[in-house]
Amino acid sequence: MRIIIILLLLQLLLGCESTAIYTARGKTPSRTVETGKTEYMVASWYGNPFHGRQTASGEIYNMYDLTAAHRTLPFGTILRLINELNGKEVIVRINDRGPVPRERDIDVSYRVAQELDFVNMGICRLKVVFLE
Repeated sequence: MRIIIILLLLQLLLGCESTAIYTARGKTPSRTVETGKTEYMVASWYGNPFHGRQTASGEIYNMYDLTAAHRTLPFGTILRLINELNGKEVIVRINDRGPVPRERDIDVSYRVAQELDFVNMGICRLKVVFLE
């Protein structure tokens, strides 16, 4: 009986997770991009186990590319990300949907987090400049 209950709970949890990921991958409407606009976003990074998997845009995710995931920005949007704590900056392209946690605004590739020097922190507040 315990095994049946555990299996039912596991199925329920996996079903909920799939829905959350599907929603984050973006069946949400894209917003327009104003070139030159600046805003602040809380960023996290992702690498394994997503490396080599298909992104929401159809590309294969490479954790060493300069890419990012956002819930509503159009695929192909180019952003300058600036870590104001250390002055480091990098230019990225949106190619995926995410992040799933609502307290974060953007997910960046592992390489972007390395370039901006926040891998160990896990999350970072970034200044974001819309380039195109």
